[in-house]
Amino acid sequence: MFMILGIVLSVSILSAGLNLFQGYETSLKEVLLGSFPHITIQDADSDYLSIDRVKTLISQISKNPAVETITPSISYSVMASNGSRIRGASLNAYDFSGKFPFPYAKYIKDGKSTISTGEIIVGKYLAKELGKKTGDELKVIYPQLDRISALGLYPSERSYRIAGIYSSGFYESDRSQIICTLSDAETLLNINPSFAKLEIRLHSKSINAATTIATELQQALGMDLAVYPWTMFSAGLLRLVAMEKWLIFIIFCFLVLIAGINVISAVTTIILDKKNEIAVLKTLGATNASIKKLFAYQVGLAGICAILAGQGLGALLSLFVENQGWYRLKGDVYFIDSLNAAIYPINQVIVFIVAACLVSVCIHYPLRQIDKLQIIELLRNS
Repeated sequence: MFMILGIVLSVSILSAGLNLFQGYETSLKEVLLGSFPHITIQDADSDYLSIDRVKTLISQISKNPAVETITPSISYSVMASNGSRIRGASLNAYDFSGKFPFPYAKYIKDGKSTISTGEIIVGKYLAKELGKKTGDELKVIYPQLDRISALGLYPSERSYRIAGIYSSGFYESDRSQIICTLSDAETLLNINPSFAKLEIRLHSKSINAATTIATELQQALGMDLAVYPWTMFSAGLLRLVAMEKWLIFIIFCFLVLIAGINVISAVTTIILDKKNEIAVLKTLGATNASIKKLFAYQVGLAGICAILAGQGLGALLSLFVENQGWYRLKGDVYFIDSLNAAIYPINQVIVFIVAACLVSVCIHYPLRQIDKLQIIELLRNS
């Protein structure tokens, strides 16, 4: 019973740990691909793109079958203020007239996703830190470095009504996002009607090929434009998370190996308890190999059942952690604030194979004692 319980608990912890790390990796990738464009195109010298040029680029890029949507936008760093509270923010302006798709409409959790002049959408954590909610006024400040007087910088500032709250699940975006209309951005930044970049989103089956598609677009559009795939900024982070996932998996495998000590002890005890039966079997002509096979099948079947029970318990434990509401991740540390589990069949197969191999080794090690048992001594002591 202790052997079976040890295997069940160790495998359940191993399985639950892998499920939770897989869920974290999957969730992080989803929020990264949802919060940022898959491919970004901007002027190589960071100049603004004229409206006519944007129309030409959209007509040219839309011919690529992998492209799902193209959205021109303006992006700049600003400051958000509420009295003495000031936070850095990222101002992103889009055309809400319906000419171009607004890619973040699904992330508006409170308020409306279509805004007009004088209205903004802010990130959930930014609104929380500044003590604002839907319907409140928020001051946005842009320190114009080209407007310097004898008294210092002459900032451009405007007050806007918060029409919606943005929540993508990606902490950095939710803590800095301010979305406004193009006309408000042009007034605040003191620029002519234009765009800073093109945000391209690919079809789901083409997302992993973003680097190749970006290279093709770079060659087609010329070197006066800079084309950046999402992998340039996020692939390193995802590789790090994947490496940590398998490192944790290897560490948790030692729990199964520790549980294997109980297996060694249990098999040794069985051999000692059954030495009389072993003597009789040997007297009747049974070989050491056949006796070993008999014990291996008996204990191995119990071990396999314990591994499967451990995987089932691990799945239940993963779902419990995902659905509990008293603990959440720290978004400023882990980028997302939700605990999610992902139970992939391939991961369960890996857990089963690793656990079965470790248990099998622990079963066969003590069986070598059978070779040392002599029939005469066994019968004399029986």
